[in-house]
Amino acid sequence: MDKHKLGETAKYLASKGILAADESNASCQKRFDAVGIECTEENRRLYRQILITSPQAKESLSGIIFFDETFWQKTNEGKPFREFVEEQGILPGIKVDEGLVDLPGFDGEKISKGLDTLPERISKYAEAGAKFAKWRSVITISEAIPTQECIGANVYVLARYARICQDAGIVPMVEPEILFDGTHSIENCQEVMIRTLDALFYTMRAFRVHLPGAILKTSMILPGKDSGKPIDYVDVAERTVKVLHEHVPDELGGVVFLSGGQTSDDAFANLSQIVQKGPHPWGITFSYSRALQDPVLQAWAQHSTTDPSELFAEQLKKASVAHAGKFKATKKDESFVSHSQDL
Repeated sequence: MDKHKLGETAKYLASKGILAADESNASCQKRFDAVGIECTEENRRLYRQILITSPQAKESLSGIIFFDETFWQKTNEGKPFREFVEEQGILPGIKVDEGLVDLPGFDGEKISKGLDTLPERISKYAEAGAKFAKWRSVITISEAIPTQECIGANVYVLARYARICQDAGIVPMVEPEILFDGTHSIENCQEVMIRTLDALFYTMRAFRVHLPGAILKTSMILPGKDSGKPIDYVDVAERTVKVLHEHVPDELGGVVFLSGGQTSDDAFANLSQIVQKGPHPWGITFSYSRALQDPVLQAWAQHSTTDPSELFAEQLKKASVAHAGKFKATKKDESFVSHSQDL
């Protein structure tokens, strides 16, 4: 393990932003079906090519997370996607969990699979040029859950994954996503976040994970999507920053946020407020999927006169403005502050 190199890579990843382009084929199927696109391997390749070849990508992104299929795909000119983005100064990453399964004995709770085969798979990705990886676990909030057993089982897997990655020279991004779905209050979300982060970093230390060479991908502290409570950007930021500062080790390599089903405007505005409440001991940025991609996919599906690549560039500019703490939310998502000095 080269601790210095891992630390430098983690720090670089948190310096701009990260595109999550790691949707599984099943997830792509749902998104493509929703806009009337046939979900073939070639269509998935063409769509991902729009994202990675956008002229704004190298300005706004420090990393892109790929799904296995996408990691091996190539541009129209025959250049592997992973090599193309690295030439732009964007580090290629790979999603390595193999999805969710039920946690036996615990109704409504999940655990990620794929740990048994990870050492062999991560070596293959490292040899092919991957610089970081991502593993997603899910924590659901309802009246009786999450149980401490579910949290414990998931952070154990995340810690083991992180150590396996670092032994292969790969920076691990650990993602204990607290789902936005549900009727829970923002106070309940905050309490679950504290329990999860405390257990996560205790377990990562126990498995001797080098924290400066690791990234946390986390949810924001939000009221449940079906709670009937509006999202207050200032309240979300204050609660999120307080929990992170009190429960995330200062030596961690970086913190990135998932959008988790928020609208693009909410995801950008919340990130901007969080950044404004710095300084923070680690780099803070975005690792968004739908918040960046949804308008692009719709335009591509509808054969819009707007170039999807240019539309993606506009979404990236918004995210970069938010990363700088200068995003101005309005009722219309397309209205935002975007001046050269802000980026």
